[in-house]
Amino acid sequence: MAYRFSFKSYRLPLRAPLRTAHGVWAEREGILVRLEEETGRVGFGEIAPLPWFGTETMVEAEEICRKFGATVDAGTLEAVPARFGCVRFALAGARSGTCHLIDDKESAMRLPVTALLPVGRTALVTLPAKLEAGFLSFKWKVGVGAVDDELGILDDLLAALPSYAQLRLDANGAWDRRQAARWLKRCAERPVEFVEQPVPAADEAALLGLAADYPVTLALDESVTGLAAAQRWQGLGWSGVFVIKPSLAGPLEETAAWITTTKADVVLSSAIETALGRAAILRTALTQPLTRRALGFGVGEIFGDRRWDGPILGPVLDRSWISAVNPEEIWNALN
Repeated sequence: MAYRFSFKSYRLPLRAPLRTAHGVWAEREGILVRLEEETGRVGFGEIAPLPWFGTETMVEAEEICRKFGATVDAGTLEAVPARFGCVRFALAGARSGTCHLIDDKESAMRLPVTALLPVGRTALVTLPAKLEAGFLSFKWKVGVGAVDDELGILDDLLAALPSYAQLRLDANGAWDRRQAARWLKRCAERPVEFVEQPVPAADEAALLGLAADYPVTLALDESVTGLAAAQRWQGLGWSGVFVIKPSLAGPLEETAAWITTTKADVVLSSAIETALGRAAILRTALTQPLTRRALGFGVGEIFGDRRWDGPILGPVLDRSWISAVNPEEIWNALN
């Protein structure tokens, strides 16, 4: 089958810079792709690479798109190497039409969403409004400030958190093993759902050792950028959580099949895509039982523009959010 192919690159400022252990993130770059079949059916996808996270670069993704030309066949699309997971995610989504409006016949499943708290003591200021909005799950980025300061804030956050709510900690690989051990000792026997990527992805021995030495559930994030990496960690016997950013991992159907087949304990998480890319992921999450944990998509109004953010996403996701996202309108908004 042959397709008419076109793409548009974007660079969008974030409403407020996002601070993590990797540094300050002020803008999002990506590419929207459009495939049109001979029948006239159109599909859209989003390439949202994070090279510092281990994906392909924007330069590589744009080069692949340029080489496709105005017309591309299915075999060429399928031949994109596995290491270009973001490109493969977008092309698979455009081909399958998973970014299209949700069908009325599909599942009416409702899924909880985790709210992202700001770094530092500002998290304590933000928490009450998020609780009032109905969020029951929260994620706090750590490894950004001094350890003693952040541990003190952790105590205050847990004291302010109702017994029915859960807190996730995400270090983005910022700690060494000694620092991670200190945090895990503090978290033991406390209402922390899991600690995400406590040490760098390269220190696999420390990750496995910490998981064995402490009762706190650990989660992999930077360690499992692609699906092959997650499968390898399963082979190593990882029994913790896999934080999977589907837009980085490759075709959604492959990721979903792996989760369904292996019963992996997964959190589906955003890589700060536009509403077009998020709609593809969330539509799949609502139609297949892929996770028992709250979705990591509560990033808030990250762009400060409804065209890219989509509708306000509250503490529970249902089909109404996806139904309100029109990929063609988002495509047309990029000049």
